[in-house]
Amino acid sequence: MNPTSAQQAALRILLEDVEPLLKQADEVTTTLKAVREKLNADLDTLRSLVQRAVDGQPALLEAGRKLNGCAARIEASIAGAGAMAAAKPAKSRHWPALLATSVGSALLSAALVTALLCFVGRDLLEQARIGRALQSAWASLDAGTRTKVYELMSK
Repeated sequence: MNPTSAQQAALRILLEDVEPLLKQADEVTTTLKAVREKLNADLDTLRSLVQRAVDGQPALLEAGRKLNGCAARIEASIAGAGAMAAAKPAKSRHWPALLATSVGSALLSAALVTALLCFVGRDLLEQARIGRALQSAWASLDAGTRTKVYELMSK
């Protein structure tokens, strides 16, 4: 065997070994592109959820203030009714209306708080789902994507 044919044979063997590696590299590149697209979509969803949570905070604060005002009015009504009952031994006809108003206000407040908690809870569950997805794919992300995630988290 002459040196040229031996060299050509060695090159053929090397090319046969390199070709599957190139195919695997192409497959990995395709997978990484798909993962990047999914991550970008998840990050957009996360960004919108965080924005909705931030936008919802003033509404929650206002609802808390209204609930506090309702509770103060109920306490004042109960204290006023107690003072009236102590000053006037006769049977008060306003007691059933006051009780109905208090119960109605309490039920309305409870419904409002429940609705707000469901709204916020749903967002928190969605944020947790996105966080778990990001955490599971973190090792496969390139440095640029990780940097983008850190930048978004610091905003």
